[in-house]
Amino acid sequence: MLHGSLFRCKFLKLNYAAMIFSRSYTLQSKKNQDELRQYLVGQHLKVHDLDFEISIRNEDVKIIPHAEAEDHIYTLPITRLRFTSSDTGTMIKMRSKPRRIDIGGPYLIMIFVLFMIVAGILLYLLGDGKYTNTAYMLCGIAILIFAVLWFRLEMGYFDYIRKIRKWVHCHC
Repeated sequence: MLHGSLFRCKFLKLNYAAMIFSRSYTLQSKKNQDELRQYLVGQHLKVHDLDFEISIRNEDVKIIPHAEAEDHIYTLPITRLRFTSSDTGTMIKMRSKPRRIDIGGPYLIMIFVLFMIVAGILLYLLGDGKYTNTAYMLCGIAILIFAVLWFRLEMGYFDYIRKIRKWVHCHC
């Protein structure tokens, strides 16, 4: 019993960390669910010269990137579209999250930044004034690294999500 509760706790913590990189949107369409599925499934969309395929998995429509032949390392989103009927048509719930293979790098950087901030705070609080400059430098460098990471994600990963959302909005 203890092993199962520890597993659940670790799993929940991992999901909370993944929330930083996941995005959810709600869109409204006048078409019904079947029309939307038939129209979207099988189509391809191109974002930044990368091909994304639209397919059905477990009653959800998934937009999956095809980056097997790419030489560069990208953090790419997998987008799930879930359709629910409403009075005026269909409500589309869109959720994007990074591929498991891509998220390791950003997670490591986030852990490193967190470690630097905690070390800086501990040096400031427990250093008796001897390590104040070091604490400021650690926190400043951590904030700079986080800003560079976030800028790179905005230009890449989050830009893919914005363009996929725009495409879904225009085609539904």
